[in-house]
Amino acid sequence: MQISGYSPFVNLQEQQTPFYAATVGNPKPQRVVHRPLGIPDHLLLYTVSGTGDCFINGKSYTLPEGSLLYLPPDVSHEYDMLDKGWETLYITFNGTGLRDFFQPAPCVCRLPASFNFPKKYNEIFNLKQAPQRFKELSGALYMLLLDLKEYLQPTAFAARSRHLLTLAMYCLTEEHGGGLREAAEKLGISEAHFCRIFKSYTGFRPMEYANLFKLQKAKNLLRNTDLSVAEVAAEIGYDSHSYFSMLFKKHTGVTPTQYRLGYESPVEP
Repeated sequence: MQISGYSPFVNLQEQQTPFYAATVGNPKPQRVVHRPLGIPDHLLLYTVSGTGDCFINGKSYTLPEGSLLYLPPDVSHEYDMLDKGWETLYITFNGTGLRDFFQPAPCVCRLPASFNFPKKYNEIFNLKQAPQRFKELSGALYMLLLDLKEYLQPTAFAARSRHLLTLAMYCLTEEHGGGLREAAEKLGISEAHFCRIFKSYTGFRPMEYANLFKLQKAKNLLRNTDLSVAEVAAEIGYDSHSYFSMLFKKHTGVTPTQYRLGYESPVEP
């Protein structure tokens, strides 16, 4: 196992700013890193392509494309590539302004494509090459960390995930709200990952939830309007009224017509 050294370069002027970058770099491909004692600075490691694996505090985490690893100072860690194409961007940083800025806990999160971490990274990389621009660097780093804060704070990230899942539920149930792909994109994750966390949060797979919501809407229309079964099916987004009738009976135990006539429903969605 390779033990990786750590050699930050920070001048006195930089150390006097609230936020300063100790190192900025993008090795290609990412090498194996083993740091039993951690490093004295905070670390951001962003995966540009490929997949990596990290081991922190006895737990293993996968680092796919678009993911960000955050480590506070002095945390034992190691990471390695899961495929030869693992490419990363990293920033180590510190400063007096960080004292109460982050909760001191490691975090792995998935950033949405709209965040555009590489663009923000490039600005910091270029400023780091010009020592006389240390004040601009401090400001750019602060703006990046401020944008990242909601993702890196465990409690804030959980709250944000719940909020985005609520938005995703809206997408799945509104006629023009979008579908599974659009809902997953709002969370900045893959459709497969979205399906897993959606079921964990609601107890249903996404399309099950969408269908159950539509059936609830259909029951209300059948009880309170004179729309035909075909019109009800169209109103809730089904082109085929026969498919709608089959689905309705599967979940309620009666046909739409029987439900309208007041038959007992042995199964409720």
